[in-house]
Amino acid sequence: MWGAEEAAAAERVPADGTKVRVRVQVEARDDSGRWPLAYDVALESRSGRWEVAALESGTARDGGAR
Repeated sequence: MWGAEEAAAAERVPADGTKVRVRVQVEARDDSGRWPLAYDVALESRSGRWEVAALESGTARDGGAR
């Protein structure tokens, strides 16, 4: 999978059907506190662009303030 990730980082257009997985971490906030969130995202290339193929959500692990 490293080849696809390196191609994406180098701004080369990957071959159709190339798949990568990434973890996106964000923090939601409001007046009550903060909530760390993490999303595992599966991406697949098609027609010179990345498309979301799957999305799994949950809370971030290993700490996080509330």
